[in-house]
Amino acid sequence: MTETPYRREPGYAERYRDRRFQSGSGADTDRRERAALRRLLAQASFGPGPWLDAPSGAARMSAELPGPAVLVDRDPAMVRAAPGDWHRACASCHALPFADDTFAGALCHRLLQHIPTAVERGDILRELARTTRGPIVVSFFDACSLQHLRRVVRRTFGKNRSGRSAVARRRFFGELHDAGLAVLAVAPLRRFLAEQTLVLCRRR
Repeated sequence: MTETPYRREPGYAERYRDRRFQSGSGADTDRRERAALRRLLAQASFGPGPWLDAPSGAARMSAELPGPAVLVDRDPAMVRAAPGDWHRACASCHALPFADDTFAGALCHRLLQHIPTAVERGDILRELARTTRGPIVVSFFDACSLQHLRRVVRRTFGKNRSGRSAVARRRFFGELHDAGLAVLAVAPLRRFLAEQTLVLCRRR
């Protein structure tokens, strides 16, 4: 597929890194997301080796991973903005530049809600399954939530067209199955209230 290149104003990546999850509701979201990821990783079994963080953004969640992380994002400015000594690559999650079974585990966080079709989500999930021999944690927006209902109402009145896509939990689990993945555990941030939900899975 042909992806639209990023067109962001200068300094966006640094502002996202330094402000987006540092105060107010962003800080609360950060706390909840880290806690959800830790709960899932505590239930996972995995061997030694590097972990994939794709898309990594500015590496906000990378330090939570239990192995050395490889940061992948298709926004080169975001990869450069990540603090610390990480292995980095600028690439699309639709076509990861790694061999089969490269990673001990993988995190795909805050991407799939921006992917509007099951076909595109399936492409990404299959790439994660191909390159990862251990557990995979992915996040999605659950359509069965008050936050999603509010978004639908706002869109009805022509407001807040963010481009984010929510999907029913059963439907998303079907997409995981079709990509060759089995669901092991689920960690919603706030079930029936918030959309963001993390899922632990691995290859079937």
